Amino acid sequence: MEFVDLFLNLAGLLMWVSWRGIHGLEAAGSAGTILGNLRAASRARDPRWGYLVGLIGMLVFRAMIYRQVGPALPWHPSWEGPTVTLSFRADSFARMLSYSVLSFGWLLSIWYTAWVAVLIINRPPRDRDGVTRAIRKQLGFLGALPAPVLFLLPPLMAALAWGLVGWLAAEYRIMPALRDGSHLVQQAVVVGLSYYTVLRWFIVGLLGLHLLNLYVYLGNHAFWDFVQQTGERLCRPFGLFRLGQMDLSALPAMVVAWAGFTLLGQGFPWLKSGLPGIPAWVEFGIWPTIFRSLPWG
Repeated sequence: MEFVDLFLNLAGLLMWVSWRGIHGLEAAGSAGTILGNLRAASRARDPRWGYLVGLIGMLVFRAMIYRQVGPALPWHPSWEGPTVTLSFRADSFARMLSYSVLSFGWLLSIWYTAWVAVLIINRPPRDRDGVTRAIRKQLGFLGALPAPVLFLLPPLMAALAWGLVGWLAAEYRIMPALRDGSHLVQQAVVVGLSYYTVLRWFIVGLLGLHLLNLYVYLGNHAFWDFVQQTGERLCRPFGLFRLGQMDLSALPAMVVAWAGFTLLGQGFPWLKSGLPGIPAWVEFGIWPTIFRSLPWG
């Protein structure tokens, strides 16, 4: 069921992207590339509202299916955020609908957070590849914001979103009741601070593609220009691993990125037996430790 749920979320993301269109891609790619030959969505006569209707229908329909299939398996879906996990009973349509919307909304938030990360890494005038310029145009006025503001935007949105999700989860007893409003604010702050851990797979995967592109010719395409430019900027602190014609800087960058995001998000529990006496923030992760220390009721 987890695989089916992931597949439906990806299908929903594709419908969302199709509804949003490809506005701004005409001038984003270089001549001769796919991105350079696409027309802007503003010229299309099709309003694309059918994709949005299909997305809403999919979220409702799968909630109905989960309600019927979940108790029989038995299967109780859960949503895992950076610092908290919420489990949903499958014998309630309202809870399955909440899970359906929440799980897709979570994937959508990661999608846009990756876009924001790209704009933070590839600042003008180094955003010459078509993909970065296309992302900047897709985000509109947000793409023109300074890097520090962009950096603060995803955690702030995550904290505000948790203010609603956490309140509803406590109200409908999906998690323990809140003591007061300040308790919810504390949780929202920790969720916001830990939000960037969702980029672990994106950053490591991007670095892996950069390493592959260094030694394997994969064609002249705007996507690989984007991978090369972004990878070079991420690997810049590890320039000492460039030895003549051999560039291995992506390898330590991948290790540091993976270890950093893992430590921040969940820590290394196996260190408890291997290194007795190690501080708790190393053992379990910084923000999860803070989150677990909050009063739950």
